[in-house]
Amino acid sequence: MARTPFSPPEANIVVSSDGYFDVYPSSDRTNGDKPAYRGRLAELGAGIRGANDRLAVRPGSVALATAVRAWSTANGAAAVRGELGRGRDGNETGA
Repeated sequence: MARTPFSPPEANIVVSSDGYFDVYPSSDRTNGDKPAYRGRLAELGAGIRGANDRLAVRPGSVALATAVRAWSTANGAAAVRGELGRGRDGNETGA
């Protein structure tokens, strides 16, 4: 499992190659901090999620960086504020 960090202005986002991404506040964090939100790779857009819900692009790819930046612009601040629920841990907000 590879974890790739991104730091768009709205939040710190760490993408895991095994199917999810974690969203943390932009402020400094320490080891053991729980994410404000845990999302599924499919939320990042078409082509990011591959077979078995794994990452379909390389962790350092422009496509992944662009998808993370777009998701963060649209949802990052709301995720940090808790407006999206907790995400993949089973506490998603209703659709």
